[in-house]
Amino acid sequence: MKKKVAQILKSEDSFLIVSHKNPDGDAIGSSLALYSVLKELGKEVYVENPTKPAYTYDFLPDYDAIELITNSRDVKVVIAVDSAEMHRCGLKDEYVKDKLLINIDHHKTNPGFGNINIIEPDAAAVGCIIWDILKEGGLPISKRTAEYLYLSILTDTGSFRYSSTSPKTFAIASELLKLGVEPWYISSNIYESEKPETYKLLSLVLDTLTLYHEGKLAVVYVTQDMFKKTNTNADNTEGFVNYARSIRGVEVGVLLREDEPDVFKISIRSKGNVDVSEVATQFEGGGHKNAAGGTIRAPLKEALEKIVSVFDFLNE
Repeated sequence: MKKKVAQILKSEDSFLIVSHKNPDGDAIGSSLALYSVLKELGKEVYVENPTKPAYTYDFLPDYDAIELITNSRDVKVVIAVDSAEMHRCGLKDEYVKDKLLINIDHHKTNPGFGNINIIEPDAAAVGCIIWDILKEGGLPISKRTAEYLYLSILTDTGSFRYSSTSPKTFAIASELLKLGVEPWYISSNIYESEKPETYKLLSLVLDTLTLYHEGKLAVVYVTQDMFKKTNTNADNTEGFVNYARSIRGVEVGVLLREDEPDVFKISIRSKGNVDVSEVATQFEGGGHKNAAGGTIRAPLKEALEKIVSVFDFLNE
């Protein structure tokens, strides 16, 4: 199937690449890696997303190539990356019905919504799957493409710390370095170029930290009022959920982020064998065993109660 996708990349002439809203490093890196390859092949190619990527990624040379989704591009092939569900890409049924839709993902909850589906839950990042497609298809991988793939893998493995990291993950990373990737350049721009107001927001968020279920569940939240007080927005919360998970004895960390009044985006991270992907499906979401997300439409107090209740099994 990967060789078939590679052949499509070579033979077709117009493409749209999409990924999930509020794109993370894997979504952005995977999207731009394909964009880079297709541009180098002389193809007509666009990258669109329901939301603009966070400022964290504005150091990337093709950052401004990512536009808001229109469902109007006259292309033959649409490629969705890192998206567990089609609607999270902002794609409309009537737009894709006459196009070849390729679905490349590693979320085990992905239903296979494409005409062609490559779904590998064991892949550390979608960037790893893209690497395989390019290599098996004999497609060129420039330094720029390699940087995007490295970004994808670095961020979705938590800098190679998560359990999804495998010998193959390191092998691919090694090959990317041979292609000219400088790890410090990528990691310093991602992890060491934060804005001062982000830390002002973080101080407020950490004040909300509460432990439940005998210290196995840690929950933090950020409200619209906190955003206003610190002149920040959702972009500034990247990685906040990890502070909750990193506490000794905690098995699950949760961040509730109020994106609209009484509408909370939830980010869930777990350690070890706690599978949070199924929990996320109860909140309009999905994800991986140790990293998932969803949405709760309720006032803060009720949203907190729902989260605490759904993790009652931690007491078993």
